[in-house]
Amino acid sequence: MNVLMKTLKTAWGEPAGAEGFGRGGEFEQYIRAALFPRETYDLLYKTHDYSESLEDYVTYTRQPDYKFKSKTLGMEFFIESKFRAKFQDQVPEWCKLFQLKQWQDIDKVIPVLVAVGLGGRPTAPERVFLMPVKHLKFVKLYPGFMQKYEVRPDRPVSENTLKGILE
Repeated sequence: MNVLMKTLKTAWGEPAGAEGFGRGGEFEQYIRAALFPRETYDLLYKTHDYSESLEDYVTYTRQPDYKFKSKTLGMEFFIESKFRAKFQDQVPEWCKLFQLKQWQDIDKVIPVLVAVGLGGRPTAPERVFLMPVKHLKFVKLYPGFMQKYEVRPDRPVSENTLKGILE
């Protein structure tokens, strides 16, 4: 694993190896199955997994984790996923500044949402937040800000809910 990835994992208090990526992968699977199921959302893009990137780094890996299109309303959007078992010091850093800038650039063309799972397990988080990158100005996430974008972790995100978040 390269130095950048170790630094990112350490900043989030995650293991800096396949174990940390495994948790992230589990949360990504939860996002697809529970929040954005294939009955309502088409999957247009998915970032390569840890083992694929180790063998041959794919530059598209710099994009957010998923790109979806809602079937009824035709809305396209990206999702960047982050899972945390708990907040460290109550104000977690969710990314590095260069990543925020990358996703802000992408957001100018297609909306980008940051999905944060908090507590529980990656496959069953206690709380889930879907925050538009256009409203993220910092690399730290403040609980008061996050609360505005909380969604139910036990049901799919409706297209109307998504539309409201993206507006």
